[in-house]
This record gives sequence, C-alpha cells and structure tokens, in this order.
Amino acid sequence: MPLAIAHRGDPEAWRENTLASFASAVRQGADMVEIDLRRTADDEIVVLHDPTLERLWGVPAAVDQLDLAQVQAVGQGPVEGEHRIPTFAQVLAQVTVPLMVDFTRRDVVEGALRQAAEAGALERCLFVTGNVEALRLLRGLSAEARLGLTWVEPGPLPADLLTELGAEYWNPMFKLATPAHVAAVHALGLGVSTWTVDARRHMARLRDTGVDAIVSNRIADLVRFLAA
Repeated sequence: MPLAIAHRGDPEAWRENTLASFASAVRQGADMVEIDLRRTADDEIVVLHDPTLERLWGVPAAVDQLDLAQVQAVGQGPVEGEHRIPTFAQVLAQVTVPLMVDFTRRDVVEGALRQAAEAGALERCLFVTGNVEALRLLRGLSAEARLGLTWVEPGPLPADLLTELGAEYWNPMFKLATPAHVAAVHALGLGVSTWTVDARRHMARLRDTGVDAIVSNRIADLVRFLAA
C-alpha cells in the first residue's frame, strides 16, 4: 500500500506549514508529512512554501529580507507558536513521523542538512526538489542523505540523473506517473512518490499503477481510501 503523505500538514483544517497543521495530519494517520523550507535574512531555516508572507499571512514582505524574529512575530494563537511560522528545528523536534522536506533554493541546503543531522533525524528526512544543482550540492555534502527528484516535465524518465544523484525516489506531478514510468523506476530499484492528489479517482489510478507514496492536501480522505 502506498505511503500517505500529508501536503504541508492538514491544510484544509489548519493553516499550512504550521505545527497545528502537522499535528492534525499525524492524528489523521499520515505516514509522512511534507514541509517546505525557506531561509531568513539572518540565515535561519523556517518552514514556509512561498517566498513572501503575503498569501498566507497578509504581510507583503519577502522571507529572505526578514530576520527570524520578524518572521516569527507574524501570527497568533491560543497555544504559543501553534499558529506561527515554525523553524525547521522546531518541526524536527515536535513532528516525530518521517518528513518529506521540499525546497526550491539551494541556500537552505547546508543549514537544513546540519540541523537534521544534529537532531538525529537524517534517516527520517527525505529531501526533495526539482533544483538539480541543489540536489547535487546536498549529495556532495552527505552520502547518507535521502533524496527525491521532483519532476514536472513530460517525456522520457530521467534515469541517468536519478542514478547520478543516488536518489531514493522519483517525485513527479501525478499526471506524469504512468504505469510504464512507475515500472521503469521500480526496475532501477527506486520508489515513486507523486503529488498533489486530492480526488479519489486519481488516488485510485495511482494506487493501481503501483506508486509507493501519494502526497495529498486531503490527508484524511487519502488515509481512508488507502485503508479501504
């Protein structure tokens, strides 16, 4: 049965990429939680998808132009920190299930890798991105780090690149996860994780193709579907 991966936690119930969202996803039965990383102006690693705070937090400021204190001053909630932007270190400490650690810029690589190692969490972190140079940097820094190659381009499977990177997963958008591609990845001894899958008809198709992990915004629906 494929792993059920919670995309940014449980974003239908809580604000995405917050500790409350992650806790909710774990309660719903997620096997893994997907998070996103950004770096602040003072070189701290925070968990946020967008380059700015505008969409989620109503603050038209770029994350990399703010220091950590400014970023974490945004938001409020009944539990301290619950509805604010967490650091990667906080997530490593408080979310005990495996993490799919997504990022777009290579500027987070060294800090994220160091923090995962210091937390004893390297084995439960799967670092994924479509930024090939960032993956090459990460692999050069750590032979043990677990990597996934995110993919959005139709066409042939990037088998040589997967081999070069020592990737564990090919991570395509779900429309690209065809039976032929899944079989080819499995023939390489690798897994297929795919995103972002919210409709049950797509969950069914992907389950039948033999993918190894499905990423969804609707983690409760995905867990129920796979269990059934």
